[in-house]
Amino acid sequence: MKDLLIIIPAYNEAENLPDVIKALRGMVDTPQILVVDDGSLDDTFDICRKLGVKAVRHKVNLGLSSAIRTGMQYALVKGYRYAMQFDADGQHDASYVKELYDTIKKSGGDIVIGSRYLESKGNANARYMGGRVISGCIRFMTGKKIKDPTSGMRVYSDRVMKLFTESSLYSPEPDTLSYLIKKGFKVSETGVEMKERMRGKSYLDIVGSARYMFRMCTSILFISLIRS
Repeated sequence: MKDLLIIIPAYNEAENLPDVIKALRGMVDTPQILVVDDGSLDDTFDICRKLGVKAVRHKVNLGLSSAIRTGMQYALVKGYRYAMQFDADGQHDASYVKELYDTIKKSGGDIVIGSRYLESKGNANARYMGGRVISGCIRFMTGKKIKDPTSGMRVYSDRVMKLFTESSLYSPEPDTLSYLIKKGFKVSETGVEMKERMRGKSYLDIVGSARYMFRMCTSILFISLIRS
């Protein structure tokens, strides 16, 4: 997997990063790793240095999209053909990295999503239900069914990376996913299992999940109409 860079966007994840890095390094074919410290207020950046992990740092918190974009810029400059988005909170299982990588290489696709719901249903919580609604919006606008459009475990081709780095209009969110599908980009899913966050608290509570769902569905409709 020498042509794959794993991008870990991190904001105040000093407690979780050591276990995440250890899991990735425990793979037989160890991939290259880049942590993008998105203006953390804790010891996230120092932890990366202590672990000997390549890291870049935003002076202030710019958000997930900017963190992923920074990682993709690095990947393109270094000549990587693929980049994987991998969460810093411990939810993603490193054992699925190779499966996502193999899938995108064999299929010649543009994006492969690690789907929690490809073969099974999730818990009927706010996040799952919100994802179902977003999935329905994508299917309505594109005709393609994506079961887990909110999954943060994805691998991208260099074709997609170039788009993300050329314009801030593209982001690792369901609305961009819907737009790319409509434009003919090849997006697929492969089944994965995810765990709960190791430590700390997610910003997506019930209210946050509802707001996110409304924002994404509105954006999917708006982008599809404006850019069609």
